[in-house]
Amino acid sequence: MTKNQILVLTGAKMVGKRFLSDQIAKQFRRKVLSLDLSKNSDRKKLGHPQLFFAAHSTECIIFESIEFLPGILDDILRFQSSTRKQPKFILTLDYRFESVFRFFKFPGKVVIKEVFPLSLLDASKSGSYSVWNHWLKGGFPGLMTAPSLRVLNNRISRIIGLICSGNTTLITGHQLNSEKLENCLQILSQLNGTVLNSHQIAKSLGVSSTTVFRYLKFLEAAMLIRLLPAFFPDGSTKRLIRAPKIYFRDTGILHYLRGIQSLRSLSKSIGQPDSWEAYVIEEVAKVLPSRYTLYYYRTQHSAEVQLIITKMSKSELPKQLVLGICIQPGTVPLISRGLRNCFTNLHTRKNYLLQGATPQHDLILNGIPEEVLTDLKSMNCVLISLPQLLLKLSALRL
Repeated sequence: MTKNQILVLTGAKMVGKRFLSDQIAKQFRRKVLSLDLSKNSDRKKLGHPQLFFAAHSTECIIFESIEFLPGILDDILRFQSSTRKQPKFILTLDYRFESVFRFFKFPGKVVIKEVFPLSLLDASKSGSYSVWNHWLKGGFPGLMTAPSLRVLNNRISRIIGLICSGNTTLITGHQLNSEKLENCLQILSQLNGTVLNSHQIAKSLGVSSTTVFRYLKFLEAAMLIRLLPAFFPDGSTKRLIRAPKIYFRDTGILHYLRGIQSLRSLSKSIGQPDSWEAYVIEEVAKVLPSRYTLYYYRTQHSAEVQLIITKMSKSELPKQLVLGICIQPGTVPLISRGLRNCFTNLHTRKNYLLQGATPQHDLILNGIPEEVLTDLKSMNCVLISLPQLLLKLSALRL
């Protein structure tokens, strides 16, 4: 922003974009002007954008919810090219940027940053917030600080209601039914961690597969779900699954939809393994630099590596395989023949077998047979806990 670049903060509703915008604006010691473009009264103030910007050229301007006035970014760029005396601009967007503004490609002029819910590494700095609590409640600030279960449920319900009742036209070209969107979320919560089957979802909702794809497109753009793409190496002769897998991006919302409201019910839930997968994948996404991409790898015989991390090449060379991560819910590693074959076929630089959540966050090696550790070493695989993995990934070189 010191170089007069436009900062665009994207993130799900109620993730903290407005609070972060205010904190950034204070650093410039300018008067802060904030407009919420979801309000018709604030949009009317921008009837003549160039005059508005000129009148507030010494201020820091925050535009919230710019999806309601997408042309404003064009107006800002036009104003910046015509004058030197400019306000600082911070824009917030409740949807993934590329989903709404596909036609904007201004490298060096627009900086896009996604605001994630609070990560485990940040939450654990308080000392009193364990991995189990973070996994149960999720990372939304309002959910982590909820003083009671009733307040927690009310806040999650509000997040879901705001997203499902939002303007879906910009994303899908159609205004989707909010009630059916909520029903779709309820169904997807039961399918978390499974390979996408649009016909199954369509049958449950009583709609066409085309409509289901619209629902999925909107929910993914609203950053409620993640469609994790399948990885299939070039020239591979193996029969591989190619459809994406469905994961919720915040396990607090997932557990609310499933009716899981305590650590006891989470520990006894039949859906604990896929919930742990969703939690780990999202925590990894929060710490990875932008040049790294997430996939999963699965054969037709259900042999699977839940997370593959690739690095985008600067040249025209194909993407580089960096890491393979097998996510298991228990603390004792289970090494199958299928897992060995997957790691052999992938040729990743390093492999990790991730243990399940433990109260102390530490790696548990007691009770693990020596032959199991030897097997892991032969596969270039290391047993690791989630906090250790996140620290390693956050230190990856760009």
